[in-house]
This record gives sequence, structure tokens and C-alpha cells, in this order.
Amino acid sequence: MISFADSGGGAGPQRVPLADEMRDLFSEDGLLSHSPDFEYRPEQQRMACRVAGALEGGSALVVEAGTGVGKSLAYLAPAARFAAEFERKALLCTHTINLQEQLLHTDIPIIQKLYRADDIRAVLLKGRRNYVCPNRLRRAMEGANDLFTSSEIAELKQIWDWAEETRDGTLSDLPFSPTPKVWAQVCSEPHVCTQRFCAHTGRCFYQEVRKRIADADLVVLNHTLFFTLLSSGEEGAEGREGFIFPNDFAIFDEAHTLENIAARQLGLGISNVGLRMDIQRLYNPRSKKGLLPEAPQRATA
Repeated sequence: MISFADSGGGAGPQRVPLADEMRDLFSEDGLLSHSPDFEYRPEQQRMACRVAGALEGGSALVVEAGTGVGKSLAYLAPAARFAAEFERKALLCTHTINLQEQLLHTDIPIIQKLYRADDIRAVLLKGRRNYVCPNRLRRAMEGANDLFTSSEIAELKQIWDWAEETRDGTLSDLPFSPTPKVWAQVCSEPHVCTQRFCAHTGRCFYQEVRKRIADADLVVLNHTLFFTLLSSGEEGAEGREGFIFPNDFAIFDEAHTLENIAARQLGLGISNVGLRMDIQRLYNPRSKKGLLPEAPQRATA
């Protein structure tokens, strides 16, 4: 686990230092001991205190701990307390979906019970191309005959029906796996699905989750998305100094994967497959479908 805090953003005076609070919380007779599932682990207690000290001192921390120590709770408890009290967003970055689900459905609810659920707000953020964009979906439906084959149009209609009912609006909620070509025409994209064009509708799933993040204390995301947002500078909560810095702090779990992911996301890469797909979105000579044949029709509409 690696945690970065703003070097100039140390915490103000507290009646009880956060490290002392964590020492009590994870002690043999602390608040967590009231849970039948809690087992006192000196390593977990020490880790929680070290994380608390790093947050209050505005310093970086690297922790290596063995299986069974309870690392997630050891960083979640001080991070949630620090984030809520000082109105700084905690970016909780993991590599695997399994750990994200554990944080959201198991560990964070424990912390919410400790500190009152309405005081600790958590949101899961996925990569924006995981979200369907209702405006792009509508435009795809309007130009379906120029963009898609008959089988692809049938798939598009399935996505349309699903989008009318889904509350999540992401690929993982879709009951089937769409072809990459169809999904590429309806998913959220940076220069198309924007606050200006989509946020006011109240139906854009990506823009709505952005609004929730503005008020969240804990944002759960994966390593790839973290470095994508960091390099793009696209995000940012309106009216706030945070969400992918400068006032955020980040905690990386499963940090052994960071080097390769950071190199891949902060570097530049291109592939034959990706280039071919982008070109065929403009025009596919085999199917005679694409954006270019549709463009003159839009221009004269």
C-alpha cells in the first residue's frame, strides 16, 4: 500500500491525534472488538497508526504486510476519518475488481457503521467508456441505417431497451456482451459526453456519477483509471480543489502492479487493431457503413 498526501496539507490541531484514535480503535478492547468477526492483530493496529501518522504529517508511506493482516481496514479507517474531517477526497485505487467489491460491499460499510453512514460517502468510479451515453445512443439510433448492419442494429435496440431500465448504466450491468463496434458508438467519450451537452439531462450515467463524486469522501477506482485521469487532467470537481489532485490523497492497494500500469497509461501506444477500428468507425468499405456517409445528412438536416 502506498499513500500520497499533499505535502503542504498537514492536518490542523486535534483533541486526539488520529494515530492515537486508530490505536484505540484496533486495540483488544476497542470499538472494533465489539464485532464478533474482529480479531486483534498487532500488525493491523500498527499499520493503521502508521497510515494515520502519514496522513496527518503530509508524508508518503509504503507498507508491506502479509496475508491475513487486514490491510484494507487498516488504511480505510484512518483514510475515511481524515477525508471526512478535513474535506479531502480519498482516492482508493486497486488493481482487481474483486478488491473493489470487497471495499464497497464489506469494508466500507464497517467504517460507515463506526462513523455514522451519512458522514462517510463512498462512490465507485469506472472508466468512462464503461458507461453508456444516452445522447450518443440516441444519435446512433437515428443514424443506425448508415452506421450499422442489420445484426448490429438489433444489438443496438437491445442496448436501447436496457438503457431505459438500468440504474447503473455500465457494461457490467448489461445482460450481454456487445460487439466493440456498437459499444464504441454509444459509450461515453471525453469530447462528446461532456457536462455542457449531457449533464443537464439528468440521464447521463457518467455525468451523474461525477456529481456524486463531488460530495464523496471515498472514491474507489482502479490503477489504470487513476493514471488515465492524472495524465489527461480531464476531471475535477466543480467548485472544489480536488478529485485527481491537488487536494486529494491516494492510497494504492495491490501496488506491485503500479510500475507497468503507470508506464502504459502515461506513455503513448498505438496498435494495428486499434487504428483499424478507428478508421472503420469513419468508413468500413466492406459494409459501406460509418460516420462519413452520415455526415452530409447531418449537415443538411
